[in-house]
Formats: sequence, C-alpha cells, structure tokens
Amino acid sequence: MNTKRPTSMPPEQASPEADKPDDYLPPRRTVHQPEKEKWLKYFYRTLLWLFIFLVVGLLVWGWKLLRG
Repeated sequence: MNTKRPTSMPPEQASPEADKPDDYLPPRRTVHQPEKEKWLKYFYRTLLWLFIFLVVGLLVWGWKLLRG
C-alpha cells in the first residue's frame, strides 16, 4: 500500500500570480512613488551635509582659537 503524497505542487498552485485575474493592477503606491518619499531623500541628504559643515566649521573655529 503506497500512501505517499506527491511532493511537487500542481502548476496552478505553484505561481501566486496564477490566482490573479487578467485585469489585475498593482497597487498605486508601487507604480507611483508618493511625493513625500521623493522629498524625504533630499531632506535627509541636506541634513547630513549641514551636519558635516557644522562639524568642519566648529573644528576650524576651534583650531583658530587654539593658535591665536
């Protein structure tokens, strides 16, 4: 008596896209990135550069005070 089940899945269950209808559209968020997320990258990059300039400025200012 052979009671083993097949280990491979039928082709219709193997792909999750097979369950989607033909007129399926992906979520809008994946197609069109929100404007907020676009500006967030520039905001963080600007903050990083301002911090770098602040540290360099303070180091130069401190160096001038020590020498003078």
